[in-house]
Amino acid sequence: MDSDRVLRAHSPVWRDPLSAGWRAHRGLLLLRLRWHERRDAGSGRR
Repeated sequence: MDSDRVLRAHSPVWRDPLSAGWRAHRGLLLLRLRWHERRDAGSGRR
C-alpha cells in the first residue's frame, strides 16, 4: 500500500492543492474512458 497516498487521503485539500487538482483531473479522465467504453459497447464494435 502506498503510504503517501494514505497520508494525503486524510489531509485537507487546502494543504495540498496540486494533489486535489490531480485527483479531479484523473476523475475526469476515468469518466471519459468509461463513456467511450459504454459508447463502443452499445454500437457493437467490441
